[in-house]
Amino acid sequence: MAEMQIEGLADLGREEADRQIQEAIEAALRALPEGESDGSCDDCGAAIEPERLALLPGTTQCSSCARTRAKLGASARVN
Repeated sequence: MAEMQIEGLADLGREEADRQIQEAIEAALRALPEGESDGSCDDCGAAIEPERLALLPGTTQCSSCARTRAKLGASARVN
């Protein structure tokens, strides 16, 4: 009987984990750019370079801010 209860709890845990994963996926999909940018950087407000927009139409950052974020992300992974 205790074994059945443990299995039931494990099933509930898996279902909760699956639900959380699904919610995270849906949130990430909602956060994706819609394929167009208004042309201004979300971080600094400057105009995003036309060349960058041509290559990455959904980008929300200028080249400078994208490099800064990449550097910050790389240093966070190292530490």
